[in-house]
Amino acid sequence: MPHRPAALHRLPHYGTLLAALLLDIVLVPLLLAVGAGMPVARAVMAVVLLAAFVAVGSSRVAGLGLLVAVAAMAISEALRSDTAIAVEIVLRMLFIGYVIVNMTREILRQGDAVTLDTIAGAACVYMLIGLLWSNGYLLLEHLRPGSFDIPDDWRLPGNEIGPALVFFSYVTLTTVGYGDIRTAGPAAGGLAVVEALVGQLFLAVTIARLVGQHLSRRG
Repeated sequence: MPHRPAALHRLPHYGTLLAALLLDIVLVPLLLAVGAGMPVARAVMAVVLLAAFVAVGSSRVAGLGLLVAVAAMAISEALRSDTAIAVEIVLRMLFIGYVIVNMTREILRQGDAVTLDTIAGAACVYMLIGLLWSNGYLLLEHLRPGSFDIPDDWRLPGNEIGPALVFFSYVTLTTVGYGDIRTAGPAAGGLAVVEALVGQLFLAVTIARLVGQHLSRRG
């Protein structure tokens, strides 16, 4: 398990990550809708990745993953080539996946020592799952355009579809399924099915267990 400096133990690190994730989900679409541009969206995402690094600990692997992911975002913004964008998405997914695995292990190892910050950590993992899949959808659409049926009113200036796929990911994760954005092929459909299954299993196993442990301590 990565060593966490004493100063970080005093921070509500899971709560900080949760706030950053909510900021990304709520603020970025609004900024893009008013023409703020992708550099602003990438800056907010960099904040999310930094908060994830703080939450997961100070290991060298996490630090390297953060630096590589942020560097890839900067290079992609500068080059705007198809290859650079694909590499950016893949590296970001690898870092988010690493954070999900290590945060889940850390949360479950706490046993009966469940705090509100621990429950916030479980909520973070759940939201990171949605973020991971949204990047997967974005990569698929980048490699195979037309994998998703996205209405024109969901396409932001510059034909930016990132927020649309984030929305699709979270409504799939929560099994809401509004149907306004749809899969248009077996690859996208398969990814959506797996996300829905992972989301429900995570809620049933992890969050229910942590909440139960927290309530039993209070009782």
